[in-house]
Amino acid sequence: MIAESGWAGRVMSWLRVVAALIVVNLLFVLGTVVGLVVLGLAPAALAATTCLTLMRDGELESGLVRTFARTYRSRFWCANLIGLPFGVIAVLLALDTAVLSALDGAVSAALAGFTWVVGAGALLAFTAALTVAVRYAETPGAVLRYAAVLPFTSPVMSLALLVTLAVVGIALGLLPMLIPLVGFAIVLFVAGWFVDHRLAALDPDHPRAADRHAADPVAAELRADPLPAAAASGH
Repeated sequence: MIAESGWAGRVMSWLRVVAALIVVNLLFVLGTVVGLVVLGLAPAALAATTCLTLMRDGELESGLVRTFARTYRSRFWCANLIGLPFGVIAVLLALDTAVLSALDGAVSAALAGFTWVVGAGALLAFTAALTVAVRYAETPGAVLRYAAVLPFTSPVMSLALLVTLAVVGIALGLLPMLIPLVGFAIVLFVAGWFVDHRLAALDPDHPRAADRHAADPVAAELRADPLPAAAASGH
């Protein structure tokens, strides 16, 4: 009975996680539409990341809908300022992709490679900016500076995140019916987990740093990376 109870409890936990991802995904889509996509995407992504981060921490006390709505309203313009440079990059990359077909093979291949590299870097920086904005009460400028530096100073995290997102993208491509259910939420959840894990390793004041350092006090003494404090403070 105890084994069955434990197994049943794990199943129920997974079902609750799936249900929460569905709710967050629907809220993300709704928030994006309410902001007419252009002004709604970044606030919806930030609000969804906030919900998912609180879920991982076990501190979601107000419920998903209330937490999402509160974050969406209170950080609407802040999120748009954070997302502005990434929106500009997305437009430029779209224009670059549109002209590739008019170029010859060698130039087209070179520009295609450049487009993929810039796109991957922008994706990493944007996902980092979302988690940093949730964890730190900093100005949009400070968040962007932190997010621009973090992926390049954490190559292992960046590579692991890109590979995982590629796998998620392939899975969603094979099962497109999952996209309106959990597609966006899964991407934000995975990206937030990787970035938050890295932040916990770099920042001694991170909410999860205390647990990690308690489990590995030697690593806590050896860690001496000044980047998080400098980046978070905007220097």
